[in-house]
Amino acid sequence: MKPDTQDLTPAQGAPGPAGADLALLRAQLEAAGCFERKPGRAVAELLFNLLGSVLAFFAAREAAQAWSAWAGLPLFVLGSFLFYRNGWLMHDAAHGGSWPGIQANRRFAALTAGILGEFPSGWRHGHNRHHARTNVLGEDWDQRERWDPTRRYHSRLAAWLGLFLFTRLRGVYVPATLIFMALRDGYYCWRHHRERFAAELLAVLLGLGSQLVFFVLLTGSWLGVLLFLLHTHVGMLYLNSAFAGNHYDLETFTPEQARQLDVLSLQSRTTRNYTGGWWTHFVFGGLEKQLEHHLFPHLPRHHLHRAAPHVRAFVTVHGLPYHEAPFWHCYMRVLDFHVDPRPGAAPSA
Repeated sequence: MKPDTQDLTPAQGAPGPAGADLALLRAQLEAAGCFERKPGRAVAELLFNLLGSVLAFFAAREAAQAWSAWAGLPLFVLGSFLFYRNGWLMHDAAHGGSWPGIQANRRFAALTAGILGEFPSGWRHGHNRHHARTNVLGEDWDQRERWDPTRRYHSRLAAWLGLFLFTRLRGVYVPATLIFMALRDGYYCWRHHRERFAAELLAVLLGLGSQLVFFVLLTGSWLGVLLFLLHTHVGMLYLNSAFAGNHYDLETFTPEQARQLDVLSLQSRTTRNYTGGWWTHFVFGGLEKQLEHHLFPHLPRHHLHRAAPHVRAFVTVHGLPYHEAPFWHCYMRVLDFHVDPRPGAAPSA
């Protein structure tokens, strides 16, 4: 069965000598079983995330009532973390990596996106640009602030606040929330996939509305509205942090330079994996193997580790870098990328 590639934007650039070899690498990965879909695993993971998050939120309420709000905060963050791990399921299905057929992947992507309160078609539109034009100036839409000269800060703390905890709208810093991402992707859906907009808007309203009602019922008061907003804030912090170190401070190319690079060269020079054990795999859902994902976007997340040794050997043979480092090392490099300690050089958050 062919993977769901209908909505994927092909990687752009010169064909290069590695183009034919990439087909051989794909055949090697297929022989190793790396493209095998496991729908049952996706469903089980969805149920685990939802049940785990609900239990964590109830435990947070009990801890807050028994001791203090601060006692319940870690459990609340855990609940939001588990809930937003469903984003990896939406991501996998949108790339065609969860189910054998195109329509099944689309339906599962729509289900998980609706639960999260996201527009799958709009999200896919922007995300495909990132895959096709990774770190290409003005054409990679995922991390535009890296090219904004005003997003420079005087310290790591100010950079963390300005990049991860807050976002800037029309020059004003406001708390980052996934609601802003839904608005952005809703705009993309309206502009580029208008035939799907009404259905996806309804799913978004149901998803966000259900989350809001849950927190109001959990607290028994309108304090639940604040908890809902905090919940979306934690989700945005998680998402911003998860992918920050995969590309951010690596090489950047102009569109003209990128057109001279083959797909393998562009991806290997602009993409970094995270190293780590089981906790890294759990937190990042398998997408810590980011280069493997960028070379084969429809390769299921749970097989990226299996594909990694083959990809590493392939990249090394072609004399290209295989970037990898611990997550916190990458995270600090992102902050340092935006630190300009010179007095008056740029505004701080």
